[in-house]
Amino acid sequence: MSLVALILLLCCHFLSGYGMLALFNIRRKAAVAMSLSLLLGVAVASVVPFGLQLFGIRLTAVTVFLSMGMACLLLNIRTLLLIRRDGCPRIPLRSFRIRAYEIPPILLTVFLVFVSVWRCYYMPPTSRDALSGPEAIAEYALREHTMINSFFSVDLSADNNQFKSPFLISLQLIYKMAGLPFGQVWLSVVFISFTVLLYQWMRERLHPVIAGILLVLFTMTPQVYAYTFMILYDYSNMVFLFLSLYFLFEYFRSKEDRLLYFAAMLMGIATYIRSETLVLAAFFLPALLLMQIREKDKPGKMLYHQVLFMLPSLLAYYITVQLYIRYYLPVHYDISSLMNEHPGDLHPLARRFGEIFSNLLTGEFAIQCWGYFMYIFVAIVVADLLCYRRFSRDARNWLYAVGVIFACLGLLGFLLPLFDLTNTTKRGLMKLIPLMLFYMATSGILTRLSGRITRWQK
Repeated sequence: MSLVALILLLCCHFLSGYGMLALFNIRRKAAVAMSLSLLLGVAVASVVPFGLQLFGIRLTAVTVFLSMGMACLLLNIRTLLLIRRDGCPRIPLRSFRIRAYEIPPILLTVFLVFVSVWRCYYMPPTSRDALSGPEAIAEYALREHTMINSFFSVDLSADNNQFKSPFLISLQLIYKMAGLPFGQVWLSVVFISFTVLLYQWMRERLHPVIAGILLVLFTMTPQVYAYTFMILYDYSNMVFLFLSLYFLFEYFRSKEDRLLYFAAMLMGIATYIRSETLVLAAFFLPALLLMQIREKDKPGKMLYHQVLFMLPSLLAYYITVQLYIRYYLPVHYDISSLMNEHPGDLHPLARRFGEIFSNLLTGEFAIQCWGYFMYIFVAIVVADLLCYRRFSRDARNWLYAVGVIFACLGLLGFLLPLFDLTNTTKRGLMKLIPLMLFYMATSGILTRLSGRITRWQK
């Protein structure tokens, strides 16, 4: 029965996400469209129980799954109208073609995916942050049909995990209702979809041999791989932040407004998952402004696009932090009391940046967290600089994104002492890994090597 429910859930995710792609007129080849649809569908599903909670509706299997079906139908109104007018779209199956030399890295990646999926399906959540917050709230919500349940009758003064986003609570609740007792199979859907997406986009830029090797290195990064079966917010936040930046940089190149709108929506999802993403979003406004100045946009249009890019993130932050925590939860969380009391003293800021660099980006502990992925990234950046003395526009965009993440994590650690080094900051650095991966996809050295392999192959 749980298998049938899982299949129906996947269909609902796919259709919901496909409807969102149609609304933004995002057209991609089949493998990319399917992966994006599943990722977006998971995000849509995560909003449904939370939305029902905001309106005071009991969280039962009937109300949750019926609401998911209605959301799927509403998102596909435009798609249904297009099908009625033009007929069903044809799926170009040739985009799934795999060459013989792609098989070894794909098999290794499939093995890693299998281990992660098995752990999600077979083993219960074990992380302290989940068990003292979203997992426990979801388990009680399953029994009491509300997220504001008897979990909050426990003394929670020594913990803050109950104040985090409803993203995990909603998805755990949905999958538990579907008959999966540990719930976190949704994380495998995100992991598999993101892996397929990365490989498809990497193959568009590099020879499949190089793309496959880089994908394996990315997947095997210890800290990132561990969070493909640990239900915390960081892996999903990394995925949607990367997707937002990918389409933002696509907008920089194509100047199509729909891509900016889509990137803004994805950034809003990332902020819904982790509220501090709002700060990261603001740091990408200068890049957007620079592009607008270069294109000589009118001031009104520049302001409109700046506000529009931030609006979904601001709404996500307000609803999850200001509205839900302040007015719905029976216990309160005053973030202002946790702020650094001496922001004028910049010595701790410099010290925090030094600690991030020396403890989390270099040294033995960094290798335990990231393997040699960051060292490979630095080596390729240096090689590009020595060989070409300049970076392509795409490469500069990804380097800027890497710099923003590093700067913002140091700043957040300075302003919020609770944003500690070895836990929150370390997990936040996961966001760097796909950005570094896509810098390598635009690297002059690797693209030139890809060209030589392609010419030799012919």
